[in-house]
Amino acid sequence: MASNAPDREVCALCMGFGVLETAQGRIVACRCQAAKRAEDRLRAAQIPERYRNCRLENYKPLPGAPQSQTVARLRALKFVEEWPGSSRGLLFVGPVGVGKTHLATAILRSLIEDCGVRGMFCDFSDLLERIQATFSRTNPDNADDVLAPYRDAELLVLDELGARRQSDWVRDVLYGLINTRYNRQRLTIVTSNFSDVPAPTGEETLVGKIGVTVRSRLHEMCDLVTLEGRDYRAVLAGKA
Repeated sequence: MASNAPDREVCALCMGFGVLETAQGRIVACRCQAAKRAEDRLRAAQIPERYRNCRLENYKPLPGAPQSQTVARLRALKFVEEWPGSSRGLLFVGPVGVGKTHLATAILRSLIEDCGVRGMFCDFSDLLERIQATFSRTNPDNADDVLAPYRDAELLVLDELGARRQSDWVRDVLYGLINTRYNRQRLTIVTSNFSDVPAPTGEETLVGKIGVTVRSRLHEMCDLVTLEGRDYRAVLAGKA
């Protein structure tokens, strides 16, 4: 009886066995296994669906965009090219819609695929909600289990820092995560809509949102990359 299951593509080199025999008689992994391992690492990185196709090659500033966007892309390329020689992460700051998350996730994806890096994407607001969910008696997880992958990741993208309304608990969670990575010398790429420079309209600064202690550690952990420009999404929607 014919099967309705879709045919799986079989590697033409190893015929699906995953290994090859060299001319010297050694058994080695087929290159298709390297591709599979890269796919597994990408899934484990938890990059949101919206950003999974973000690459440094397809980061395209709008016509007439400030030079800072091109500079930021070049800085991201340099970070990838220098891996694993980088000793500091990156802190992308700027208004909404200028491509901070695009660049951060593009770096993460590139290093996962090409360098075998085990990295993680973390939306800080989502992380806080997951931790809060562990407070329920019906939730089998605990806060330490939720935080552990982000503390230990070889490379962490921490997105939207400062977006969540601050409280003592929020600051404690953030400090614990950043301080652990600081002590373990793990590289971190951070994005934030808040700058160190107060806006003329009196908007809050990054240090005001995350606290002096965390900002101090980020000074040592990350190089600051400032982007300027209009909201890309608003422009596409005809709103800017």
